[in-house]
Amino acid sequence: MRRISTRLTVAFLMVALLPAIPLSLVVNDLLERRFGPALIDPLESAVEAGLDESRDRLREQRARLVDRAAAVASSAVDGAVLLDALGAVQPADSLRAVLAAQPELSAAASGLAPDSPPLRVGSRLIALASGTAGEHVLVIQPLPVGMVQRAADLTEGLSLLRIVRTEQGRVVLSFIAPFLVVYGVLIALALTAGSLTTRRMVKPLEKLVAATRRVARGDLEFRLERQGPGEVGELVGAFDTMVDRLADQRRDLARLERATAWRGMARTLAHEVKNPLTPILLAVQEVRDGYKGDDENYRALVDECAEIVGEEIETLRTLVREFGDFARLPKPEPRPGDLSELLRDVAHLYGPERLVLAGADTPLAGWFDAAALRRALINLVDNGLAACREAGREESVELRLATVDPGASLRVVDRGAGIPTENMDRIFEPDFTTKGGGMGLGLAVVEGIVRGHGGTVVVTSEPGRGTTFTMDLPLTPVGEVDSEDEER
Repeated sequence: MRRISTRLTVAFLMVALLPAIPLSLVVNDLLERRFGPALIDPLESAVEAGLDESRDRLREQRARLVDRAAAVASSAVDGAVLLDALGAVQPADSLRAVLAAQPELSAAASGLAPDSPPLRVGSRLIALASGTAGEHVLVIQPLPVGMVQRAADLTEGLSLLRIVRTEQGRVVLSFIAPFLVVYGVLIALALTAGSLTTRRMVKPLEKLVAATRRVARGDLEFRLERQGPGEVGELVGAFDTMVDRLADQRRDLARLERATAWRGMARTLAHEVKNPLTPILLAVQEVRDGYKGDDENYRALVDECAEIVGEEIETLRTLVREFGDFARLPKPEPRPGDLSELLRDVAHLYGPERLVLAGADTPLAGWFDAAALRRALINLVDNGLAACREAGREESVELRLATVDPGASLRVVDRGAGIPTENMDRIFEPDFTTKGGGMGLGLAVVEGIVRGHGGTVVVTSEPGRGTTFTMDLPLTPVGEVDSEDEER
């Protein structure tokens, strides 16, 4: 079992690891496409081109501001002028608002040399131009909307691309590491699930192996009981069914062996006992008839001895007949007939006061051995009447007929003393009886007749309340009965 468990665990591991190879290749290719030179180089070139364009536009804006500042300074009356993006002079209020909002403009202007290139402060350009009278005019102009932000974004993007280029290994690892962790957890879960599944599968198999060893040692009473659904559960169920059939076959074999041994003994005993009975009876009668004396006491003694010997010999003859009948019990020969008619004939023997017949009003055709079945019914009815006498109740037995598929079911019900629970398993044994007389062969004969018809006989009893014998007969033709007997 350990080898099976190991193989299943390895199989689960292989199933979990096989997708890792193509998945790793796909992930690696994806990372190479996203962070490799094939993508980084074009992006870096495009960002640098965008920055160069922004620088060119900034130079153009400074050149235009130089020209515009010179024109404004020649005609300005104030020391500072605010221009819009198109170069138009703005009101003084707007200038004061801008200077108040951005004091860094004034600070930057203080360090600016006259007629020097314009200086960019945030999103604005400032220039210090000389007027015609020697005065200096501060000219402030905003850059086009979005120009500064785009330049900042391009600069940041270029820095990020250069960082990715220098830290490519770490970036790739930052993506691969979580993948490896997640996949490792999945593999651990797969192994855990595989181990649990393997344990659930192998454990019933281990029990099954142990059970087969117990059965091989002869323990046919052991059962595994079906454990869970699926093929393993079906296998366990099939094992229990097989053991049940083996136990039934062993019981049937033991019963047949006992019956065969008893038949052999009964045949020998009937032959050995029957022959001397008649000479013994004749000798005693001859002694009785040959006495010619006049001693009445002696004659009475001889007559009494002859009577006792005659009664005992008759008892022995009854036992011999029982043994002979049991030993010569032939195989039933079913023929077509009306089962209801046979039951009515049996009921007529006992009368309605002693045997109550039910369910036999309509004909029921089938195949059965009328003589053998009649004998079995008489045995059961006689036992029921005897049980009623033993219980001190009215002698009355009920015989019920019911149609089943296939065949018929016969029930012999009495309200007698019942059968003790400890005797239920032995009532069909040839050597078992609870009566004062007889050898206990009647129920063994009944079972043999019913089995010979391909049927079954079962008994249910409640001590003190009565007993019910149920005979299920297939009522099938001879060939079908023979085939069922051979199968059993």
